[in-house]
Amino acid sequence: MSGRNTFLRFTLVLLLPVSCATAQSAGGLTPLQMMKMRAVRSVHPSADGSKIAFVRSEPRLPGDEAGAAWSNLWIIPAEGGDERLLIGGKRKVEGVSFRPDGRQITFLDKREGAPHNEVYGLPMDGGEAVRITTTEHGVAGYQWSPDGRFIAYTVSDPPPKERDEAQKAGFKQVVVDESWTHTSLHLYDVEAKTSRRLTEGKSVMSFEWSPDSRTIAAGLAPRPLVDDSYMFTRLHRIDVEKGTVEPLVDNPGKLGHYAWSPDGGRLAYISAADVRDPHPGMIYVVDAADRSVRCLTEGWEGQAHHLQWLNSTTLLCSISEGVVTTLAELDVTGGQFTRRPADRLAMRSFAMSQSMKTVAVAASRPFHPPEVYVWNDGWRRLTSSNPWLGDVELGTQEVVRYPARDGLEIEGMLIHPVGESPGTRHPLVIVAHGGPEAHFDDGWMTSYGNLGQLLAAKGYCSWYPNYRASTGRGVKFAKLDHGDPMGREFEDHLDAIEHFDQSGLIDRTRVGIIGGSYGGYTAAWAATRHSEHFAAAVSFVPFVDIRTKWYTSDISWEFFYVHYQEKWPHEQLELLRERSPLTYAPQCRTPILLCGGAADTRVHPSQPFMLYRAVKTATTTPVRYVQYPGEGHGNQMNVYQLDFCLRALEWFDHYLGPGDHRGDPPPPMDLDYSTWLGKQPG
Repeated sequence: MSGRNTFLRFTLVLLLPVSCATAQSAGGLTPLQMMKMRAVRSVHPSADGSKIAFVRSEPRLPGDEAGAAWSNLWIIPAEGGDERLLIGGKRKVEGVSFRPDGRQITFLDKREGAPHNEVYGLPMDGGEAVRITTTEHGVAGYQWSPDGRFIAYTVSDPPPKERDEAQKAGFKQVVVDESWTHTSLHLYDVEAKTSRRLTEGKSVMSFEWSPDSRTIAAGLAPRPLVDDSYMFTRLHRIDVEKGTVEPLVDNPGKLGHYAWSPDGGRLAYISAADVRDPHPGMIYVVDAADRSVRCLTEGWEGQAHHLQWLNSTTLLCSISEGVVTTLAELDVTGGQFTRRPADRLAMRSFAMSQSMKTVAVAASRPFHPPEVYVWNDGWRRLTSSNPWLGDVELGTQEVVRYPARDGLEIEGMLIHPVGESPGTRHPLVIVAHGGPEAHFDDGWMTSYGNLGQLLAAKGYCSWYPNYRASTGRGVKFAKLDHGDPMGREFEDHLDAIEHFDQSGLIDRTRVGIIGGSYGGYTAAWAATRHSEHFAAAVSFVPFVDIRTKWYTSDISWEFFYVHYQEKWPHEQLELLRERSPLTYAPQCRTPILLCGGAADTRVHPSQPFMLYRAVKTATTTPVRYVQYPGEGHGNQMNVYQLDFCLRALEWFDHYLGPGDHRGDPPPPMDLDYSTWLGKQPG
């Protein structure tokens, strides 16, 4: 299952400031330290490449009002030096960009006198931010035209007058799949301070200006629904002066990033190879004149994430090949990659200055969350968001590869326990990523859901596999689960247990599993269908009955096309029953902790609830279901992130100790929050 604002990869990191970090470093990372980490979320080079603005997440600390992390705006010289805070405090900075002439750094904000988000500009030579746009309904997302004359921006259309009046009177019912308005593209003339609409009857999911500021490429969908954004978004071309909109590419399935060539004659774009391809990852070029399309990466066993033109014949791309991410130059005439040294950085996108002088990324390594890096004949780190982390003892992270039972090589990252003793067998926790169209990079692996170094601090090994059906290894590999959910892909997890057991690394009687979304489905499957292999399971936002999940999710069409061979549930009831954890609830012997958001539209809250009731009534196996109010497909609130983290660690500690604890009652319902609350434990 996919989702830009979902729990697909199960790798969200809540990041918080340095000053309140605890002094507990011996023995590894603590949950409180994890909750206080900060991280760089995006980078924005100035037009001349001399400076890099960046957004850093700032966690809400103990004592703050509960909520999601703040985000502040900083700037640093591209050559290195002191970073300077531009917009700080309890703010959520978004939509950062440099004005093409370099005079201002712009961002979205809602300030006094503006009832909704507008574009503001902060002068680079000092002074207060000034409002740039004045629009009727606000700005959701925007881009400057290269000549600086216009701002193209998106905003949701207002509801019809009658519906608006009814809603104000209290009629706020939702008609499923119908209570929406389009997200339209508008053009703001900066000098004239006027706006005009560019699109009608379609929803704009993304857009990019051409270099001459005369054309906009846009991904348009029939409706502003999640399913439409995935499966039905197609590339169009908009003539800015005439206001005409015409199809450019009938790209199949999912659409990724795209960029115009320097002369505006071609558009390079990342797309799914076909409608059943789980993820956009192949690179194509379309000729703007005759609309002819050429694939540059057919058969490539990798995945592209982001691209920009270096010149008329070369693209700069961020790519994944297995667990390795890097930048590579792609010759558009011959289709050959020239890879830059990866240096064990994990990244998905990059930003290049208008002058092409500076390339910057927000990237992590196995020993730190994302920071600002720049390319200068090699990667150079500019920021240190958590300097105290250097004093914390961390478990060693290594890339491991092993052959599955059918000979296919599977790879992933293994984090060893802190202070590991040679010859000692340790408990193992398998961390199953969601999607399954996702994959783990060899970077920082610790978050409220992935636990990584938190498990290492407690003496666990943790395994992050890119099992078959993961992305990063080409289209064929990503399709290996199609028509076979929890078939051979799950055998990859069992083969990992066998591999680490044969290596003398783990105690196979003390194996746990955790995952979110599709990873939660995996954990639920492990606890029910394969109970004999797992002593504990933690399943977050899982679906447990494919038939009912399909009919209650916001991505039913993606399920139809991508995951289930273009067959609806009624056409394959027996397969879906046979591959649903709920079917095997009566044979569950693995203590299972189920958690999820009460407002989840991707996986309805009834899914974990059903498995909870089934295990509770059909067995004596310990089971607990924790529901988080107001949360969707992944926790955004700091307190709920911490709660899930602590509960998962407690569950594993309770059931993965030496001996057989499967029959032990669950740990106490109430957790010890004393450290977070500033009290003495106990």
